[in-house]
Amino acid sequence: MEDFLWELKTERFLNGKLTPEELLAFEQEQINAPELKAYVTLSQELQQALSEDDWLQHKNTSTHYDTVKEWYQNEDVLDFKEKIKQHADEAFVPKKNVFTFRKYWLPIAAAFVALFITIIYQFTAQPTLSQLYADYGTWNDTPSFIVQDENTTNVKAQIELLYKNEKYEACITTAESFLVTSTTDKTNVMIYKGFALVKLNKYSEALTTFKAISESNTIDASKGLWYMALVYLKTEDSENLQKTLKRITAAKTNYQYSKAEELLNVLE
Repeated sequence: MEDFLWELKTERFLNGKLTPEELLAFEQEQINAPELKAYVTLSQELQQALSEDDWLQHKNTSTHYDTVKEWYQNEDVLDFKEKIKQHADEAFVPKKNVFTFRKYWLPIAAAFVALFITIIYQFTAQPTLSQLYADYGTWNDTPSFIVQDENTTNVKAQIELLYKNEKYEACITTAESFLVTSTTDKTNVMIYKGFALVKLNKYSEALTTFKAISESNTIDASKGLWYMALVYLKTEDSENLQKTLKRITAAKTNYQYSKAEELLNVLE
């Protein structure tokens, strides 16, 4: 749900967790969507007006129930309900046994229930996995190749170029040849191979590649977990997605820890 995703982005913005690239994108999104800009401005004013503890209590939870309950008990809303009832009483005063309020109270009550259910749904409905993937599923954070061996650099540069030119089959083939013959760190090349497999919808093979990264002893091992999570998100495998996100959030040093935490909070 777009409104829910806006709240997630706004919270990250207010907490200073957006990267420079994400910040630029979020600012452009506010320009394109004035209602988002209004929401961000209101959130900033609330954050400034409330203490830190109050703000943490006030901010969005996965259910929004307290917010809905507070809204429904608001004096203005209660006053509006009373006025509706008064108008109904006046409109349906018995006249020569033709109209009676008893006949119409059920439709009016049903209308109020429908209104309340609509409000509850707007506040509590969670985005689908496909909607979350549209927001989180990016395969553009490709690694750079900085090595000492000139020949190796050329091969890696070729793999990178093939991927960026959307020649995914060739990228995979070249990457596999490199992985068989090279004795240097293979993680970055494996990442490109996994990305290319995802682009070709070969999700099972991509998971195998990313799992191998996650089980390696390299400094980038946790990247494999994040990319596995994205594949599970893409294929709407909620169970394995949550298991993988929990592994990522087990350590703050893991790659994309903050985003994994956000996703896990939404799903739970």
